Amino acid sequence: MEETIQDPFVLRRYVVLATKNLRRRPVRTGLTVAGVALAVTVAVSLGGFMLGYRGAIDKSIKMLGYQVMIMAKGCPYEAATMMLKGGTGLLYLPGDTYQQVKSDPDIENITPIFVGVVEKQASSIRDEGAASNFTIISGIDVPSFLVMKPWLGFKQGPGYANGRWFTPGSKDEVVLGFEAAEYEQRKVGDSFYASITPAGKPNPVMYQFTVVGVLERTGTQDDGTVFLPIDATREYFNRPNQLTILGIKLKEFSSFKMREFETRWLKLPEVQVVGLQQVKNTLVNLVATAQTMIAAVAAIAVIVALIGVINTILMSVYERTAEIGIMKALGARRGSIFQLIWLETLMVCFVGALVGSAMAVIGAGLVETAIKGLADLGVSGSIVQITPALVGYTVLVAVVLGFFAGLYPAWCAASMRPVEAIGKGG
Repeated sequence: MEETIQDPFVLRRYVVLATKNLRRRPVRTGLTVAGVALAVTVAVSLGGFMLGYRGAIDKSIKMLGYQVMIMAKGCPYEAATMMLKGGTGLLYLPGDTYQQVKSDPDIENITPIFVGVVEKQASSIRDEGAASNFTIISGIDVPSFLVMKPWLGFKQGPGYANGRWFTPGSKDEVVLGFEAAEYEQRKVGDSFYASITPAGKPNPVMYQFTVVGVLERTGTQDDGTVFLPIDATREYFNRPNQLTILGIKLKEFSSFKMREFETRWLKLPEVQVVGLQQVKNTLVNLVATAQTMIAAVAAIAVIVALIGVINTILMSVYERTAEIGIMKALGARRGSIFQLIWLETLMVCFVGALVGSAMAVIGAGLVETAIKGLADLGVSGSIVQITPALVGYTVLVAVVLGFFAGLYPAWCAASMRPVEAIGKGG
């Protein structure tokens, strides 16, 4: 009876023999495994980016606290970025928009926000040698803002104790996001200097503020933001009756309710209503082309790797022509030869997939840094998420492709006639 590879004892013998065959040409085998590993690394990294980016969008939207944003009309892509990362505050709403919208019966909570950009004077160790740079100022109404974001808390520890929000009527107190405080190297009680150019004024005005609190890290746009009372912020920018954003949470959020709400308030001039699903779709569309190009690169890498595997196994078969002929002359059946060569192909693909997956996991941080360096994707937090399921699926696909890649070399080896094979080998 012919031995079958399904027999565990026989399978172990086949694996040992296949391993020895592959180790005969370690450099060639290693390069082939490296080719498969590179293709798998690209595939896993791409999959991790797709998963991570969508997850980052969902997290950023959730951490906004509100479901709908009303802002001045403009590019929807800019609106999406402003919603998730803060914005430049170049477009403003009339102040009475807030009074009109807050009476809507479908609104559960609403908070007004004024966003501006200030020139921050070099004052920290990290700023030495730099004349100035810019930071985002968010003017907020603390009670309504905290209803939207109840998870915001103050950093504790030496230099951060007794952190708090502004006192009523304060104009010179600021609260720093976690990253803003880290970059500025500021703690509670320190001074913060900012140069603000009021609307309609040619020259900036320097202001000194006192840091009264530093927020815990949230992984959102709030980490890099400097918070001020909204009335004081609008006064500094000389826009006392204007707003940048109205953040809104509806009593019942659904596509139908969202359309109703949008239709109701689009009647206001120069107003656009942006929902979270719209923002998500917009941001996904922003990188759709890039993801398609990366997927094409990954597909090409996989094809090249498979061609390399087939070439390596074929070369191994032709180099062992005489050996295969002797094996068949001694009684080895076609199925046995086929299974042996086929197993060698699977082993190359399997090992390459494992190595590539490990490389992708280890290098996920570098991939994320590179992607963020190439483009502003509009979200904060991790954008590369490599899960065990993703790795397992990729390894499985690599093995399945190896299954098909090994068919032709295995068929060539199994089809050799003993006499001709020994003669060619001689």
